[in-house]
Amino acid sequence: MTGRIEDRREEWDGPVPVPTGATVPFWAGTLEGELRYQACECGHRQLYPRAVCTACGAEDPPFAESDGVGTIYTYTVCHVPGEPGFADRTPYVVGAIDLAEGPRLLALLDAEPDALEIGAAVGVTFWRVSDKAAIPVFVPK
Repeated sequence: MTGRIEDRREEWDGPVPVPTGATVPFWAGTLEGELRYQACECGHRQLYPRAVCTACGAEDPPFAESDGVGTIYTYTVCHVPGEPGFADRTPYVVGAIDLAEGPRLLALLDAEPDALEIGAAVGVTFWRVSDKAAIPVFVPK
C-alpha cells in the first residue's frame, strides 16, 4: 500500500532522520510512500531496521512492505516538547502502533488527543522532512 506524502520541508523544524547502514532501504521507502519492515527468513518481523535479526541473529534481514495499517497499543500526549522543533506543536501525540504485520513502532499520531483511544485503527501517512527522508505519521481510520 502506498501512503500519502505531505511535503513539510519548508515548515519542519523538528529532528531530521539521517539514513545510514541498515536504515537506508527503510527511509528510501518513505520517500515513495511505503512503510517497510524487516521480515527475516526465521519468521521474525522487526521495525526499526537493524543489521541483524533480533530473533535469530541473521545478517541483513530482507525488507517487506507493510499495508500501513495498525492499531494504537498505547499513546501519550506530550505537553512539554522533547525536541526544540516541537515547541510550537504542543500538545502533540506519540503512540506505539501495532502494525497488522506484527511489528510495533513509535510514531507521531496526527489527531486531537480527545479523538484517540487504545485499540483504535490507524493508517500511515508520511511527512517529507528532507530530501532523504519522510517520517511515518499515523492518523485515525
